[in-house]
Amino acid sequence: MTTDTGRSTAPAKQRVLPALVRYSFAEAPAVSTLTVLTAVLAGAAPVGITVAIGELVDGLTSAAGKGTSGSVADDCYRWVAVIVVLFLVTHLTESARSALGRALGRRVTGRLGERVMGAASEPTTVGHLEDSAYLGRISRARGAGTIDMPPGEAVFGYSTRSTLWVTAIGSAALLTGVAWWLGPIVFVVFTLLHSRLVRNYRKAVVETVNQTTELRRTSYLRDVPITPGAAREVRLFGLAGFFRDAYQAEWRTNMAGVWRRRREHDLFVVVVVLLTGAAVASVFCYLAYRAATRADGTTVGDLAIGGLAVRALMQVLRADDDDLRMGFGGKAAAEALSFPATEPAVAPAVAPAASGALTCEGLRFSYGGGAGEVLHGIDLTVPAGQSLAVVGLNGAGKTTLARLIAGLDAPSGGSLHVGGVPVDDAGRRGWQRQVVAVFQDFGRYELTVRDNIAFGSLPHADDEDGLRAVARQAGLLDFIERLPDGWDTVMSSGYAGGVDASGGEWQRIAIARALFGLRHGAQLLIMDEPAASLDPRAEARLYDTFHELTAGATTIAISHRFATVRKAERVVVLDGGRIIEDGTHEDLLAADGRYAELFRLQAKRFEEVAS
Repeated sequence: MTTDTGRSTAPAKQRVLPALVRYSFAEAPAVSTLTVLTAVLAGAAPVGITVAIGELVDGLTSAAGKGTSGSVADDCYRWVAVIVVLFLVTHLTESARSALGRALGRRVTGRLGERVMGAASEPTTVGHLEDSAYLGRISRARGAGTIDMPPGEAVFGYSTRSTLWVTAIGSAALLTGVAWWLGPIVFVVFTLLHSRLVRNYRKAVVETVNQTTELRRTSYLRDVPITPGAAREVRLFGLAGFFRDAYQAEWRTNMAGVWRRRREHDLFVVVVVLLTGAAVASVFCYLAYRAATRADGTTVGDLAIGGLAVRALMQVLRADDDDLRMGFGGKAAAEALSFPATEPAVAPAVAPAASGALTCEGLRFSYGGGAGEVLHGIDLTVPAGQSLAVVGLNGAGKTTLARLIAGLDAPSGGSLHVGGVPVDDAGRRGWQRQVVAVFQDFGRYELTVRDNIAFGSLPHADDEDGLRAVARQAGLLDFIERLPDGWDTVMSSGYAGGVDASGGEWQRIAIARALFGLRHGAQLLIMDEPAASLDPRAEARLYDTFHELTAGATTIAISHRFATVRKAERVVVLDGGRIIEDGTHEDLLAADGRYAELFRLQAKRFEEVAS
């Protein structure tokens, strides 16, 4: 379950295992069944070996001095054969269990990853992807954190531990067969010690990782005086003593906790060794006494069974990576399972959409749905085919308005219509298919340049002529043809044959992507300060080019630079989340209002910089 605020209501810790088991069997029933069977067999076979060794010892005791033939010797041979077979079964089933457990873990990690991605992609708006709490849930569901452990690691850890516990329970049952009270007591004592060991181990690992982060600063302080880039200033300013004293102070502070934990751990290890030694010695003495006195028919074989059973039970007195897998991988699985399962969205061949004027009526928006309203009742109508510029200072609400118009956020009040059809939850996805945009933080996909441009209208990705046309319009065609693999070059040097593009080249790719969408039927182009990092002249050239290339299309250009949007057919000025002026560039200058004031102020600054 999830909450609207993005907080996790993940399954409680004690319910993680059954939930993970159910999910594993639902996603991969055959592999899950085989994993369980091999885990049980791999744990049961050593118990069988212990029984067979006990019977063999009794047989050898009876056969002593009677030669290598006869019924007693034959029984010994049979038990030897049983032991050999069980050893092979143990080896084969353990290998199979390990391989199946890892395969099942990978399957679960992949499927839960798809579940998280599907749940995060399901909403038509993007506000939840800007919520730090929600992003934290996604990160935890993928296993990121203090210990990076994806959900599937829990599956492998549980499969490994199940084998150990099958052996432990079977060995305790063998001890119970020798003395009814012995098995339960040893099992309970060892289980309690195991729980404490695991708790200490997990805590130590987490604290060690955290300590590594803290010690990174300590190491930095130690190395600054001998780092070439800083060594000159360290000597000129006499900073060597400062860094030495700071290093020593932080080292002692950080290591004090490490030394304390080491003492605690060493003390606990001593306690465990003493308790284990006392328990094992007591069990052996007791079993030896019973075997020597033949109490209740106890034999030397029973002594062997008891000794091997205790040895097998001692395997639970350890903590290793499997405990980390179950602990941290289990937390990741619980978080992932808290995301709702969704069906894959199937996009229609032609997205349903309205056409005509775009109308905002009383549009309001508050981040988080609470206080701090960003837009205060925006009333705006944009006729089809008009080029509109939205200007204002930083924080005026321009980007928020653009996101609402694009259907990326849902308004907290008012409404948005296109050709009289409301853009609401039911129609938002269809409207989004009719909008293309070039944002300031436009997407830079580490895929081929063909994909990067074709994403503007993915159903028409095979339109080679169209791709070339928009690349030429964006001034990108020569760049693409010079790439190592042309249109199939991956736009990242992190891949074989891939290349890194400059900021300007990425900008042109984003422009070509938007043009490709317009070419294939998009009704609205939004430009939300895509060139904010450019100087005013370069930005003006960009907008001039766009007005030429998008003539006849409905366009909304967002900018805080007034001079760059003067060619728009219409300009609205936002201030404090409200439209304060609306008209053409010339009309607004003539009105001598806020627009004219800011236009002249920015023009004056530009002239000063130019001079």
